[in-house]
Amino acid sequence: MKINAKQSNLAAYAFLLSMMLLWACNGGFNTSEKGLVYKFTQGEPLKKPYGPHHFMLLNHMLIGPGGDTLENSFKSDTLEELPYPMQAKNELLEALMMMGSGTEMEVKISTDSLKQKIGGSPLIGLLESGKEARFIIRVDRVLTAEDYDAYRNQKFLNRIMAENMLIDDYAAKNGVANLPDGGWLLDSTKMIKYRIKLKDGVYDIAHRRLENAPSLKSAKAASFHCEVYNIDGTLLVNSSMEGRLYRAEKVDTDPFESALAIYDVKCLNILPFYLNAGEEGEFLVTSASGYGNRGRAGVPPYAPLRVIIKSVTPE
Repeated sequence: MKINAKQSNLAAYAFLLSMMLLWACNGGFNTSEKGLVYKFTQGEPLKKPYGPHHFMLLNHMLIGPGGDTLENSFKSDTLEELPYPMQAKNELLEALMMMGSGTEMEVKISTDSLKQKIGGSPLIGLLESGKEARFIIRVDRVLTAEDYDAYRNQKFLNRIMAENMLIDDYAAKNGVANLPDGGWLLDSTKMIKYRIKLKDGVYDIAHRRLENAPSLKSAKAASFHCEVYNIDGTLLVNSSMEGRLYRAEKVDTDPFESALAIYDVKCLNILPFYLNAGEEGEFLVTSASGYGNRGRAGVPPYAPLRVIIKSVTPE
C-alpha cells in the first residue's frame, strides 16, 4: 500500500498535535533521560555546560505538595552562591547544569527523593511520602573564578559598610553626655564598638580593653547575665528573664570560630572575659560576631547586634 505525500503530512501533523497535547497536559514539563522533570519558565537550556571554576549566583524556592512554601531565598537580600556542578549526581545538580545567566526553571521532585537529599530539615522530614514537591530556581549570573572573587570582595565591603553605618548611627544617637565620642571605643580588628561601665558607674574610656589581653586571662570559664538586641532595639535574648546565668568556656582556638563555642551569638563566647566582676559592657557588633550571614528567627541575615554583658563571675 502506497502512502502519498498528503497522507504522510497528515500523519506527521497528527503526531505533532498529539505530542503538543501531551506536553500541554503535563503542564509544559519535560523529562530528561535521567528522570528530571522540569520546565524553563525563563530563558533556554544551555547548549553546552560550563567548564570547571565557575560559580552560580541564584535564588530558590521549595514548595510542598500542599502548595505551602518550605524555603524561599528570594526574600533574602543576598544571592546564594554555588560552584557550578561538574556532574549531575542528583536531580537538582542536573537542573543547575542546564541553566545559564538569567534563566529560571521549575523542577518536580518526589518527597521521598527530597527527604534523602535534604534530610536534615525538619519541615522536609515531616512531608508525606509518595507526594510531589517543586523547586523554583532562578540563576542571576554564572561567573568565572576571577569575576566571582571580585564579586565576593565587593559584597564583603558593601556588607561591612552597611552594618557599620547602622552601628555608627546607633552610637551617635545613644552616646554618654560629656564623654568623647559618647564614651564609645572601637576595636577595628574585631569591628566592635563598645563602652564599659565600672563598678562606680563611671565609663572606662582610658583603657582599650578589646585590644589587650582579656581581663580574666587566668579564668577557664565565666558565668554572666546578658541581653541581646537587634540594632533597632528588638529584644532577642535576656538571661534574667530566662532565670539563668549564661556561661562561657575559654578555648585555645579562636573563640569566634571554634566548634566548641556554646552560643550562636559568637561574641558571647569571648567578651565576658574582658570584663571584671561588677562591670557592665555594652557592645555593638557586626554579624560576624553575631548570628552571621544566615540570621535566625527574628534576625535577618547580616544583622548587627547590641549586646550587654554584666554580673560576670570568673571560674
